Amino acid sequence: MSVRQATEDDAEAIERVRYETWQATYRGLMPDALLDRMTPNVGARRERLRAQPPDHSCFVAEAGGAVVGFAFGGPERAKDPDYRGEVYAIYVLPAFQGRGLGRALIRECARELGQRGITSLLIWVLRENEIGRRFYERLGGRAVREKPLEGIPGAEGQVEVGYGWADTTRLR
Repeated sequence: MSVRQATEDDAEAIERVRYETWQATYRGLMPDALLDRMTPNVGARRERLRAQPPDHSCFVAEAGGAVVGFAFGGPERAKDPDYRGEVYAIYVLPAFQGRGLGRALIRECARELGQRGITSLLIWVLRENEIGRRFYERLGGRAVREKPLEGIPGAEGQVEVGYGWADTTRLR
């Protein structure tokens, strides 16, 4: 198993991981109608990878030559005064969870941000996602913020919890 920088050629695999992980993780936590209408969007993902700003990073985790997880990170988007970096998304296929890939993906994001002088980090997780919350707590994250989930039609009323690391040295 390994972690590397993503390329445009990874768009299809990243979308497959995103789709499959959403279906497995959020079924029962989010409305079925939202999950049922969700589809992989390889073209949009490829464009996002191609046009990725230089201060953003995307890493993929591979096992047996196949992409089984990914993480996107960069500057914190809401200009939070306490946290300058953010992991925007991290997904690992359920069959590969618990093998250290999520930790390795976060480590790469934290390392990349640290090279830019960003040593604090925020990650948002759905409040009802107990597995995700315990994962961040095991990595030393603390629940420091809450906000309504925005930008996902059909997910109204959902709440996200922000897990923060004031110093990412331990993650790197």
